[in-house]
Amino acid sequence: MIYTVIVLFVLHALYYRYVPVRGVKELTSLSSYEHVTLLDVRDYNEKDEINGALRIPVAYLKRHYQAIPNRQVIIIAKSHLEKNVAIRLLRRYHFSVQGYYIKEHEHANALKMVKCH
Repeated sequence: MIYTVIVLFVLHALYYRYVPVRGVKELTSLSSYEHVTLLDVRDYNEKDEINGALRIPVAYLKRHYQAIPNRQVIIIAKSHLEKNVAIRLLRRYHFSVQGYYIKEHEHANALKMVKCH
């Protein structure tokens, strides 16, 4: 019985983080959207700011979702994991997520492995 509960808990956690959210489209660019809040859910230590976007990291969404001025939002995330968690949290609080944009590190692919002798 206890193993069943543990397995169900683990499966729910995996689903919550890794299974893509249905019905939310990926945006290729952040063009002008009217009456929609751009919500940046990346960490505060990300250096590039997006003009006009409200920045609330995923870890703080449960505490600060009331600061989001509009019920229609577009998510800006660093990874698909952040995007999935943010969309599910916002839907729990009755937000309408219009789409998402993945803003990757500009230098993520530029890192080279150095062979040590």
